[in-house]
Amino acid sequence: MTPRPTIRVTLGAAAALLLFLPLLLAQTAGSPPRTDFSGRWRMVKDQSNFGAFHVPDMIVRVIDQHLQTMNVHTVQTSGVKTSSSDVSYFTDGSVTKNVINGREAESKAFWDGPTLVIRTSMKDSKGEEEDIVDRWDLSKDGNTLTVASRISTPRGGVDMKLVCTKEKVGG
Repeated sequence: MTPRPTIRVTLGAAAALLLFLPLLLAQTAGSPPRTDFSGRWRMVKDQSNFGAFHVPDMIVRVIDQHLQTMNVHTVQTSGVKTSSSDVSYFTDGSVTKNVINGREAESKAFWDGPTLVIRTSMKDSKGEEEDIVDRWDLSKDGNTLTVASRISTPRGGVDMKLVCTKEKVGG
């Protein structure tokens, strides 16, 4: 006996539900909502703290986040020197590999409630191990992004904070 078309549709819908069930369960009522950092962000210089490092004149960060993928484009200006970087992260805990300041880096991003934690391991300019833990938080109104960072090397560590405000698109 040939299945009826309505049964095929029902079986197809059930198969699709089983396929996407893990994604649906990830956003159940018991789990905290995942923060979306998408947007164009500009550094608030007087609220940021770079520790012993030189304070840049400007940092603009454009974040494009879709499901578990987050792409970050950063432009930084200090005096007459401008640099840019593009990195990607998977917010599900998968390892990503990027090039940061010309050096290979491995990052693992995961959620701690609404906070995104990114752990990055790389070598510094002297070839020593450097570990960076960034904690990304968004204000309740969605207009302030704060990234608190801890950089650790065999010679010690430093804490930094980058505070950015969201720029309005289209003026």
